[in-house]
Amino acid sequence: MIGALWTGISGLSSHQKALDNEATNIANVNTVGYKASRISFADQMYQDKIGKGSKVLDAEKLYTQGNLKVTGVSFDMALSGQGFFTVSDTRSSGSSETYYTRAGNFRMGEDGTLQDAAGNKVQGWAMADVDAETDVKTTNPNITYFTNDYTKLAASKIIRHNNKIETITAKMTDYTQTATADAASVFTGAGLKTKSGKISDVEALISEYNTKLTAYQSNPAATSSPSIAQTSFVRFPLDSTASGDGDQMYVYINGTKYSQSFDTDYATTMKKLADQISAIPGFKAYTAAGASGSIAETTDDAALNTALTGGALKIESLIPGKIFTVGEVAEASGSITSVGSVVSTQGTPAVIGTGFGAVKSAQEALLKAVSGQQRDVYTTTDIGTMNGTDDYTYQISIYNADTKANIDVPTVALAITNPADIDDIITAINADASLSTYVVAKNVNGAMVVEVKPEFAGYSINGSLENTTTSTVIEKNSAYSGWSGAGAEFIQMINTVDQTASQDSLQLRLDVLNISDSAFGEFSVDSTGLITMKQDGAEYAIGQVAIALFNNERGLVPIGDNLVKKSSESGEPIFNVNNDKTAKIEGKTLELSTADLSESLVNLMVFQRAFEANAKSITTSDELLNTLINLKR
Repeated sequence: MIGALWTGISGLSSHQKALDNEATNIANVNTVGYKASRISFADQMYQDKIGKGSKVLDAEKLYTQGNLKVTGVSFDMALSGQGFFTVSDTRSSGSSETYYTRAGNFRMGEDGTLQDAAGNKVQGWAMADVDAETDVKTTNPNITYFTNDYTKLAASKIIRHNNKIETITAKMTDYTQTATADAASVFTGAGLKTKSGKISDVEALISEYNTKLTAYQSNPAATSSPSIAQTSFVRFPLDSTASGDGDQMYVYINGTKYSQSFDTDYATTMKKLADQISAIPGFKAYTAAGASGSIAETTDDAALNTALTGGALKIESLIPGKIFTVGEVAEASGSITSVGSVVSTQGTPAVIGTGFGAVKSAQEALLKAVSGQQRDVYTTTDIGTMNGTDDYTYQISIYNADTKANIDVPTVALAITNPADIDDIITAINADASLSTYVVAKNVNGAMVVEVKPEFAGYSINGSLENTTTSTVIEKNSAYSGWSGAGAEFIQMINTVDQTASQDSLQLRLDVLNISDSAFGEFSVDSTGLITMKQDGAEYAIGQVAIALFNNERGLVPIGDNLVKKSSESGEPIFNVNNDKTAKIEGKTLELSTADLSESLVNLMVFQRAFEANAKSITTSDELLNTLINLKR
């Protein structure tokens, strides 16, 4: 009877725990990500084959999938499948404690990190720091992130590699406002571009840049090789019969005829034909001197003077890898057609690049079209009469990206002794090793043009030409000087999420990440946990939520606040690259509690009856004991 008394007490105790557990399930029926728990009963030790009551072996969490509810809240996430969000608590002490949760009602904390409702920081693969030296290509070395001035989006692509995710984004200032036409009196026949022509070039190169990025995005493992722009040379026979009204010079490019009626002389006619070709989006054309010298040289390729024996045009594509076909080249005079030719010994065939190399080639070409090279123009009127007895000096100041400072090139101004004409000054500039590193000087239609080399496109120079004999500073011609491109600024940034790096808190503010001077954007998360922030049309991959797997989920220890922690029974968390084979993440969605109210109410009644029955066994045992005691009396 005493045994029955203690057996009843054990039943009361175990069912009290069962009632407590069920009450907890009911209390958390609306708790996000809550997993219902159940009590596992067991009988106790036996004596003479008679048990001594019951006990609670375990109150185990049942990690079944909860229903998903679409909330529309950007930061909300739900796990559909196996796994846990990882969070870190650094609020109570300097050291961090790592916990796990199924509750995805997240938010942006005051410091810009992704946090749960209790302020714990969500862990994952964070975006690597942007290295201004290697990750940013810009025409303005003082700007290494996107500002409000960059209003034109060239491209924004997210590239998924095997173990990293990178975003390639390029923006420009408003090139439609900064583009100006080249001075026709100087640059006719020398790649002359109108304002609309420069804008069209930029837009053609934006399209090509996006095409190469899309190809790279679809196959990031492709072999990297650069694209090369095509350059072709055509030669006209310069037949003396072509000299009157109705006569023309023409060339077919990609099946389209570009013709110019004879105007004044061959030099003028060919320059105007070159200007027509330069008006094609993505093309430039230059006239070149033949052996007779009848066409003034306006190209930077001096070898044409000796390589070609007749009037020639240099036709180049501004788009790397773009193949064009040159058809018939001829002069027409009445019924007589004098056919020229494509100079097979000169020029460069187009090479279509692959992988990132093709992207880089397209980016460099776009940068040149957007910004271009600065060109300082000095006409003979600006320089004045050169009598071969005056001395001159020349020097430039250019921004050096390595030292991040303006430097004088050369350190001491170049001395030019007794030049007889501008060609002597040009020769001296090109012969100086330090100057020729940055600029090239050319005689273009009788004017001296000092142009920044293509590899320094977007960098400005401040040139100083002085007649030291007369102490006269010669200013560049402001009406003719300018930029070969659209005169706008360009910046490309590559930011990376390294999935092999250690996990960390996920920063969401774009200004803290050194991507933009504007902090916020449109938050989004995909099924793999990749977090993107969209701002002004550009979408940046800035981190990836890490999903933890455990060999034994039921070994996790609940600690409250929707959190569990690992134990020796659960084992260490397992993380897969790109969250492979883990739960799928649903954005703008929450996982509801798995507590079933109706089931819990039924269980309460069952446990209540059991509790009452155990209480009855105690009172019955007590009555029997009293009967025995009374027998002795």
